[in-house]
Amino acid sequence: MITTLAQLSITCVLLLALAGCSFKQPEAVYNQPVTNDEFWIGDVGPTGPIFSGPQQYPFICIGYREDLGQPLIDNQDGIGNAVFRETIIGPWIYGKPIGYSRNCSIKTRVEYYYFSTKKQAFLPLKKQTKVPADVERITINNNEINFVVRVERGSINRFFYSIAMLAPHAESLTSPQSLNNSTWNGKLVYKFRGGVGIGHWQGRARMNKGHALHYASLKRGYAVAFSSGSSTATHYNLQLAEETAVMVKQHFVATYGEPDYTIGIGGSGGAIQQYIIAQNRPGFLDGAIPQLSYPDMVTQISHVADCDLLERYFDHKYQAAPDSKWGDWLFRAKIVGLNANGTALKSAKLDNPYAPAPGASTCSRSWRGQVQTVMNPYLSHPAYQKALDIFRYPDEVKRSIKWTYWNDLANIYPQDENGIAKSTWDNVGVQYGLQALRNGNLNVEEFLELNACVGSWKPPHEMEAGDYPWNPLADPESIDPWDQSNMQLNADCNNGTPAPRSHASIDAITAAFESGHVFIGRINIPVIDVRWYLDPALDIHHSLGSFSARSRIINHKGNANNQVIWVAECDEIDPETLHRLCSYDPSGNALDVMNQWLTRGRPAQAVDSCFDAEGKSIYAGHDAWDGILNSNSKGKCSHQFPIYPTARMIAGENINGDTLKCQLKSVDKALSDGDYGMQLTTHQLERLKQIFPDGVCDYQ
Repeated sequence: MITTLAQLSITCVLLLALAGCSFKQPEAVYNQPVTNDEFWIGDVGPTGPIFSGPQQYPFICIGYREDLGQPLIDNQDGIGNAVFRETIIGPWIYGKPIGYSRNCSIKTRVEYYYFSTKKQAFLPLKKQTKVPADVERITINNNEINFVVRVERGSINRFFYSIAMLAPHAESLTSPQSLNNSTWNGKLVYKFRGGVGIGHWQGRARMNKGHALHYASLKRGYAVAFSSGSSTATHYNLQLAEETAVMVKQHFVATYGEPDYTIGIGGSGGAIQQYIIAQNRPGFLDGAIPQLSYPDMVTQISHVADCDLLERYFDHKYQAAPDSKWGDWLFRAKIVGLNANGTALKSAKLDNPYAPAPGASTCSRSWRGQVQTVMNPYLSHPAYQKALDIFRYPDEVKRSIKWTYWNDLANIYPQDENGIAKSTWDNVGVQYGLQALRNGNLNVEEFLELNACVGSWKPPHEMEAGDYPWNPLADPESIDPWDQSNMQLNADCNNGTPAPRSHASIDAITAAFESGHVFIGRINIPVIDVRWYLDPALDIHHSLGSFSARSRIINHKGNANNQVIWVAECDEIDPETLHRLCSYDPSGNALDVMNQWLTRGRPAQAVDSCFDAEGKSIYAGHDAWDGILNSNSKGKCSHQFPIYPTARMIAGENINGDTLKCQLKSVDKALSDGDYGMQLTTHQLERLKQIFPDGVCDYQ
């Protein structure tokens, strides 16, 4: 992002020496934001907030990076992003700012795209009525038309928004009333997007299939709305995501009319937003199609943060004894959970020279690095820092940023005296590998050593950038692939004092639940939860998430009759490279079934199902996933596509995965309850009490 801007300015220096650069003054809006939902081309959308609380600051405007130009100037007080004179090749970032933008507003504009059969992608269309020969032809209302789409873009609530709709016929852009919306089916798809972002920026606005240009929806005549504020790659404040989605939909209604219904669609963090927003704001969505889902972000962190703690322990054991079982990835999975294999080549993402090779786990392959993104207040991507420098944020403002998930929601989570938001992560009383002990995979001494030495994460205010690979200042000779400098460990843990465990803030946990950031299963709309089976690829999107959501729904209302789970097979997953090819996209089928469900009642296809790589049904029926949430024999789908437990489930937690801080019981009570499946010697019992002085988790 920043390199491009700098290069443009350097080029202008060269041009000045030759022929000079032309400058123009970017427009200013100052105190003239649109305060209602009715705005059109050339207008500026509302800046918010409505109910999400004080807006995050600093907040990086990146419209120029997204081909939307610099933000409009709204103050001369040095608040927000510096705005520069424009040259023929870009903003003069080395010059004196001509104003500042706190709201990152841009003017609304309309563009056209067509779907190219040659490129199999949406491409810009310079003139709506002059369509290239490779345009796809689609059928709407029994009429064959060109697959041409109108896209409205602008800013709402400081984020980029886009609204796409079929527009194959000539039309005027004078006003919304002059548009030709005859091919719109009267229904809206709200597109949500995933990722892991820690705020302080506008997010991405480039037009692609992950945003408003959603192929399956547009091809069927749906309108599609999207906002970068509805992307968890931008931030993970789901109150803010909800507020932004509400504002975008209000504008849609004011501009195009009330849709017959609104369907949510989107994967990963986009699935989380659907579950959470449907729970917290009934009536916004009429149906949901979460893809590659998790129930929520907060409870997901619990077992994700276990990953590097356990992998560090495993790798140290392996280094001490390379021929031991600690070099067996499948054995490791019996403790750390999720899937693993012994054939995967080393990941280029974060290479770890201390781990066995070949082989990998879902933790090592996909989750490594996420803890640092979420938990470390002092570690951020260098691009953020460069952008803050370019846009003239004062040093004290830059130093004030705490780069954690909890600080991203600083208006929700309580903060300590250092301005660092308190954490919900806790592993007090967690008996790692408990089921492995009961199954005979670990002996008692191994179980005791594991729990004495696994340690925990330091409180956020004690963390540092360290020599973790993401730190640009890390010493390459001392790379720490587990980030153990931010762990609470003890070198004498095996025979002496156990490594400390982390205590969550009860106030933070309360805030997580009260703010609606934990999915408690309160959802009453039709849900088709769709995923590809990516567990063999050691993908971050393990299939357990769909069933954790279902279990919570059952716990809340006694059944999950409104939730359907579909799992589709991939064509190929290479066991070494873990490259996967998943050709069948169930989105279109899910939209068709959801449409019937909302308009004519629940169709026969709205049932638990699994599909092969071509989209053909392997099995469909209420018993498809038996054996996962009940004691029945495995259903055909659960047999075909097995799920894997997390480290917390192996430690005794249930499939809900929604325990942020467990209730404790004494070690003596755990022994009498039969938790260990065996008797312990007096020495072993005393050691266990030393490791867990406050007791062990009682998940019953």
